[in-house]
Amino acid sequence: MKVMDSFRIVWRNLWRMKLRTALTSVGVMIGTAAIVAMMALSLGLKESAVKSLENFGNLTEMDVEPLRWYEENGEWIDVPEDKVKKLNMQAVQELKKISGIQAVMPIKELREQAKLKVGRREGYVQLIGVDVNESAAYRKNDIEKGSYLTGAPQEIVVAFDVSRELRDVEKEKREERRRKAGDGRHEMSQMPPPDIGGGEALAFNLVDRAGTLILSREYRIDDEPKYEKKELRVKVVGQLKKSEERNSSAAVYVPISVVKELNEWVTRSRGDEVEEGASRRSRDKAKKDTFEFDRITVKVESREKVEGVVKALKEKGFEVWSPARELETINNFFFVIQMVLGGIAAISLLVATIGIVNTMIMSILERTKEIGIMKVIGATVLNIRWLFLMESGFIGLIGGLAGLGMAWGAVELVNYFGASGGLLDSLNMGYGGGDPEAEPTKLAVIPSWLAFFAIGFSFIIGVLAGIFPAIRASRLSALQAIRSE
Repeated sequence: MKVMDSFRIVWRNLWRMKLRTALTSVGVMIGTAAIVAMMALSLGLKESAVKSLENFGNLTEMDVEPLRWYEENGEWIDVPEDKVKKLNMQAVQELKKISGIQAVMPIKELREQAKLKVGRREGYVQLIGVDVNESAAYRKNDIEKGSYLTGAPQEIVVAFDVSRELRDVEKEKREERRRKAGDGRHEMSQMPPPDIGGGEALAFNLVDRAGTLILSREYRIDDEPKYEKKELRVKVVGQLKKSEERNSSAAVYVPISVVKELNEWVTRSRGDEVEEGASRRSRDKAKKDTFEFDRITVKVESREKVEGVVKALKEKGFEVWSPARELETINNFFFVIQMVLGGIAAISLLVATIGIVNTMIMSILERTKEIGIMKVIGATVLNIRWLFLMESGFIGLIGGLAGLGMAWGAVELVNYFGASGGLLDSLNMGYGGGDPEAEPTKLAVIPSWLAFFAIGFSFIIGVLAGIFPAIRASRLSALQAIRSE
């Protein structure tokens, strides 16, 4: 029997008993719709939780530090000092070998606060040294204005809020003197109302402007404190996009070699600067061998690989400080939810499977003579089984397609009423509004894999339900089947 002929026979039989086929498919439709809707709701809530978590920071970027203690049998155990990882170049090379890590960016901060002066504006900033070669590949996407560092020592990139935190000190002093000299109440009436909160300070463009980094250090000569100032001419080449991370609001990024040099200057006393050349070279070599970074930031290739990377980092003796640490908890929680909801909905599919078995057995009783004739004219046992398996499979497939359409409609209604009722906005949990240009949060989502899974699963359910009727039909005696009425 040709395959196309068998499909024609299957379609003719289903159409001949179309009412029974439709009623049997309704059970599969309800079961499939319930499973898809439950899974879609769970996936939507999980996606909302992950997006809320992303408001604390990029989940594919995480800060790596040495593991100093760990939990075992409910007790916290300190890691021996000689076993604590050092954040040096050896650690950088070790991190690069971990599967899933796209880039490794070591970071060194200036031990003293620096002052940035651009024009008449000035303010204290946090000077952060980065490895330009490692960070350039993915930090370029974070640039709002200008460009990223190229490695030149005089180039700097400022965080989004730096321009808002620099103040015109001379102007503020003049206004203060003017207020003290005049009538305070009259002057205050001319001033705009103070910022009560929620507003933003006025910003000005820093990109492509020259500035000066000012540092100071204290040293002693004969137990008498002395102070020295150092100025470094720089050029602002770029500004980062706005970030929710408060600790980087006043950050200024420079090549890591600059911070290393400035740290040595800040910590070096006046007596160190008159040492002999040979001793200076030996000291520099020792510092190079023992040089450690403050922290190392790693970039993961995708969010799906974050859990595996975090696990690998902990196994190698590193600690991870990132919202990504909570991903495993979220995934485990919603996995349990999916299993519970899917299990409840699967009960209706079990009932539908019994309905398909009953329908196919009734079909055998009605078509006994037809089965006998098919065997007499040459149909094999495999042909008979194939026909009944395809019939039951197509009943499941029809119910699966209808159930998927029903679930899609239910999901659209849930998302509509959730958005109109303000429920979707509350899913941010107060963690921030997120990116206004990003795709709106949905209460339930049906990914493509879930749709294909629902269709394939319903077809397989139909085929499995038809195994017993197909075996029973193939075992009928041809002579007895022809004689039956």
